[in-house]
Amino acid sequence: MAAAAVSLSMYQEPNREFVVVNNSTPDLMKVVAEIFHRILTPLYGNQDKAIGQIALSTDRVCHLLLENNTPVGVLVYKTSPSDEFQEFGVEKSIEVKSLFVDDAGKNSGKGLGSTLVTKLIQEVSKITETHLGTHVTVSETKQESLVFFRKKGFQIVHQWKDRYIRGVTEYLLSCPEKIQAASQEMASLAIRMGNFWAGRPNYKGVGLIPHVIHVIEKAHVNDIHGLILLSDGTFVSGSKDHSLMQWDRFGQLVQTIDEPSPMGSDPRDWITAMQVINPSYWVSGERNGRVSLWKNNGKYIADLRVKFPSSRHVSHPFNEHRVNCLAAGLNPSEPSVFVGFATQFNEYNLIERREIGSTKAHKNDWVYCIEPLTEDRMLIVTGCTLDVWTKQDKKWTKTAPLIKEPPRDTGMKRERGTKRPFISALKKLQNQETQFAVASFDGTVKVIDIAIGATQAQWGEHLGQIWSIESIRENLLVSASEDKSLQFYDPREKEPVVTIKDHVGPVSATLRYNDDLLLASTCPPNALLTHQSAEIRFYDIRRNTSWPVTTL
Repeated sequence: MAAAAVSLSMYQEPNREFVVVNNSTPDLMKVVAEIFHRILTPLYGNQDKAIGQIALSTDRVCHLLLENNTPVGVLVYKTSPSDEFQEFGVEKSIEVKSLFVDDAGKNSGKGLGSTLVTKLIQEVSKITETHLGTHVTVSETKQESLVFFRKKGFQIVHQWKDRYIRGVTEYLLSCPEKIQAASQEMASLAIRMGNFWAGRPNYKGVGLIPHVIHVIEKAHVNDIHGLILLSDGTFVSGSKDHSLMQWDRFGQLVQTIDEPSPMGSDPRDWITAMQVINPSYWVSGERNGRVSLWKNNGKYIADLRVKFPSSRHVSHPFNEHRVNCLAAGLNPSEPSVFVGFATQFNEYNLIERREIGSTKAHKNDWVYCIEPLTEDRMLIVTGCTLDVWTKQDKKWTKTAPLIKEPPRDTGMKRERGTKRPFISALKKLQNQETQFAVASFDGTVKVIDIAIGATQAQWGEHLGQIWSIESIRENLLVSASEDKSLQFYDPREKEPVVTIKDHVGPVSATLRYNDDLLLASTCPPNALLTHQSAEIRFYDIRRNTSWPVTTL
């Protein structure tokens, strides 16, 4: 593993720097003017006045972000606090005039938005005049801007109809930084002193009594699609709100790794998959087909150039290139990653920075799960089927079916219009070499022994699609569902041993932190425009006295 981590050092981290732009830097003023005219004029009209105010810099500062000497972002903010919106509770506040990434189609997904916000925080902290926070106004036509600023701690405090454009609502967002810092410190203190969250879920079952010890209440502003655990004990969450966030084991934010540019993202930019490669590197995948390589410290390394599937398959247009799953290869001396798309999966060599091959798996169904068993054998879920694939002469071939799609007239549950029992999750059981848990959109969970191709246990308690499954410890696994519940299972029992039903919305992702701690994410419907957010719950499952207690 260590050799693999060292080998990947060939990926050079980009050099980023900020330059103050005004009349004293005429060449850079031309660059900023060109960016404003190209990006902002189509949205907000003529920008000559704003450019002139930047050039004079009497009441504002403009920072141009350069990456390897190429302009990639702009930050403009007022240098004195304002009481313009005092009637809405926003007083002594610094106004953000502009914050965006240039050429978002090329530069999004590199953490540039986080770099701009970090710079904003640093610069605002230097303002000596008393200020209580920052604020910004955002048009309802820029949903991605609302996502971006809400992710940064801004809350909608007021809205105007027809303020700038007839028929369009403008939102006022505010971030009272001192209040936010105090609340974060209190949250940190509470978890360290053991002041656990007071709400208790509705349980059934005896012996196993998971309880919530902490909640990250505003983790994201939309559904969380994945959670991964890094070698340093931190974990990363990836969301439909386009962002990647890194957290410590106490649930405190370490850093925002990436989020969309306020001026240039779209629904194709959802984070849809993540995977740890080795102790130093991990990858993320997006709905638009992008696969990005990251270091554990959150530094963006590179985008992997992978072959997209043909557009001849049937899917929503936004899902044509969707990254459905990611899996790490098993050869530590030659780190690789598998990428699951609709109809195909690709194998990519991270050392040589090249695609090893692309394999057609189905004429239309998605490759939804990939589980390498050895360097030349793996499990692949395609649509409703689970198959063993083997590698011969550098080519992958399907060799043994383990789960076949059932006939249409079996009478199986069909929830939320689901017509086929697509397999959504696959997880190897702890301390079991050949047993895997398999979850489906029809609400069923199976334990299958791949050595003999037989089902060892099966449950069907969920009333909605299952999104995630985790094997926490030997003889204990959990599934997360659209029906807002977690179901805990012992493969030796015919019924789930615990059901937790009190989540604020669908439970979309789970993560085994260790034998005693489970993380689960949930989000209310329409959270973005209802002032609600996705949360990540920490479940302590040490309440069965027959299990040893370990320190979190």
